[in-house]
Amino acid sequence: MTKVHPEWILNERIPGIETVKKIDDKFWEQRYKQIRRFEKNLADNGTIILKFFLNVSKKEQKKRFLERIDDPSKNWKFSLSDLKERAYWDDYQKAYEDALSATSTDYAPWFVIPADDKWFARLAIAGIITRQFGELDISYPTINQAQKEELQKAKLQLMSEKDNGKGKKSSNAKPKK
Repeated sequence: MTKVHPEWILNERIPGIETVKKIDDKFWEQRYKQIRRFEKNLADNGTIILKFFLNVSKKEQKKRFLERIDDPSKNWKFSLSDLKERAYWDDYQKAYEDALSATSTDYAPWFVIPADDKWFARLAIAGIITRQFGELDISYPTINQAQKEELQKAKLQLMSEKDNGKGKKSSNAKPKK
């Protein structure tokens, strides 16, 4: 995350940001403001925004890293950089807290999901999404009487077809010998 490693931001070539010293509190407030503005624009145009932060404890992360190292089928999931970044645990926690606090709004809320137990995290997320869908005023389209009559005609046509279990033979198919 760039708040923990602000030098990465220099690769973005943001006008006016030539040195790490320019990546200060004012910079971050401006960035959070841009995020809120972008999400507000999406919400104002009918997009529903739900953001989920999967909060894994340091203990659980250690357990998962060890599983990835011990299980050859999971080795690909582990990188030595994971271990290096783990040393910044407290910095990451502060950065996440700042970002979530600054960008959680009524129109684009963050949901912090305890994720040590994957089954629980999935259930919690599914519950939030289900609740959100329930709040929407949506339903299947309705059809009028004329459309219902057309459906019945289509049904009769389909029912009158002979079903021989075989597909239609191509006119240029060669007979079997």
